[in-house]
Amino acid sequence: MLYLFLSILLNAYLGILFAYFKKYKIDIVQAIVFNYGVCVVTGSLVLGSFPIHVHILEENFFPWAIIMGVLFISVFNLIGISSVKVGITITQTSNKLSLVIPVIFSYFLYHEQISIVKIIGIGAALLAVLMVSAKSKEKSSTKIPVWEYALPLILFVSSGVIDALTIYVKITFLNTEAISNQYLITGFLTAFLIGLLLLLYYYSTGKKVFHIRYLLAGILLGIPNYFSIYYLVKALQSDTLSSSAIIPINNIGVLFTVSLFGIFVFKEKLSKLNYLGLACTLLAILLIFLGDKI
Repeated sequence: MLYLFLSILLNAYLGILFAYFKKYKIDIVQAIVFNYGVCVVTGSLVLGSFPIHVHILEENFFPWAIIMGVLFISVFNLIGISSVKVGITITQTSNKLSLVIPVIFSYFLYHEQISIVKIIGIGAALLAVLMVSAKSKEKSSTKIPVWEYALPLILFVSSGVIDALTIYVKITFLNTEAISNQYLITGFLTAFLIGLLLLLYYYSTGKKVFHIRYLLAGILLGIPNYFSIYYLVKALQSDTLSSSAIIPINNIGVLFTVSLFGIFVFKEKLSKLNYLGLACTLLAILLIFLGDKI
């Protein structure tokens, strides 16, 4: 449970950090790219050496690490685009609702037993996400094109695929801590190289300008980002809970923690429905936990 708790705290920190990036006008694209470079350095320090060498091409997990790296940077940028086009609320709701995909994946592929209590808990989790994310309707003079509403749907699927892929790779390939680190570092390096090519294009065309504070932001983001996934993998490798319980608890745990921070630090005003949603997150966590033990 400790690994899951640490993953929730670190993921919540990442969400809170993005709020500060917006406040201090940090270029999020540059911070995200530098963050992946920092993830590679952090993982190498944890492992004690840089694990990427020619022989890694022969590892069974290598193609999956490349796919994960592409998904990492694609989903991060998709979150940014969707937030601008259709709003933060719809974007974050789509991201969190994706918790249902790895649950279905675990049930059909690995035949994990899902009790009635756990099903009710997952239903409560989905309901909690909708209630916590609910905002009062605001009139807008700008009409949003219909195609832009496909962005949250793509995000929903992509985020769920990342979680499901993490479960698959963990069960199939990651049988030691060293291999787990190699896999993560390879994925992060892939994301960093793709992002670096993108930044070089932006720099060469004058669309973006480098600033040292963007690099510092990447450091603040990268170290906890690495460990948030590292601890999630460790949680999945433990026998405390099944994967169909860990992913939902992780997602709604992050939502609950970020919401509390928003209330007490950012002084956000929540509706009665939002508070009911927060209570529902606690109920969902309890039901999923108990349902996993039945």
